[in-house]
Amino acid sequence: MDKRVVIKEAFSKLSKFYDILIYLLTLGRIKSLQIQLLRMIKEEGNRLDVGTGTGEILNKSQNRGFKIGIDISFEMLKIAKRKCKDAHFLLADAENMPFKDSLFDTIILSLTYRHLPNRDAFLREVGRILKTEGEIAILDVSKGRFSTILTILMKYFLKPFASLLLGRERWAYFIHSLDKAPTLSEVIEELNSYGFRVKAKKLKYFGLIYLLVAQRKVEASLQIG
Repeated sequence: MDKRVVIKEAFSKLSKFYDILIYLLTLGRIKSLQIQLLRMIKEEGNRLDVGTGTGEILNKSQNRGFKIGIDISFEMLKIAKRKCKDAHFLLADAENMPFKDSLFDTIILSLTYRHLPNRDAFLREVGRILKTEGEIAILDVSKGRFSTILTILMKYFLKPFASLLLGRERWAYFIHSLDKAPTLSEVIEELNSYGFRVKAKKLKYFGLIYLLVAQRKVEASLQIG
């Protein structure tokens, strides 16, 4: 089955339980982590949340400008719209976003980056729709010793219940996404290769979670423009 189809079906099936699951897997710290990420980026301007899910981070966002969230799961977007009334939500693919050039001041990915099927295609799109010196902010899992522990927990302790809820193939995808998650160093290298410089980074929970903000270099903007 196509990876995008698996991702879409997995998140759609999980939509009603997503907030609770993330709360449990982060030991109740997801809200604090998202607020910390928002405090690391500028408030002014238009903001895009890629893989918005249930819209939780846009619900906390206080930016002065448009708030737009995209996702490939319509079920997730329905929840996001009910939760966040002052944002716009679109069914869209992160690798082919329906926006004009240089529209956004900030782009956010909360627990999304490792799920992107083609990060190169996504970063090219970011370079197109992000304004000169715009910022990209990422919160995600970094592969390492503690992500391996989390993978084992999901594979051997949560698998019976989760497989019943989501189906074996869909739950296997979530385990795979942790096992294949890029390290923080790899994420930085990917961003650098597309003309971004890291402004701030934080590692949380013994390196399991990272928060990162990178700014588009002026010379990179000129090259794409």
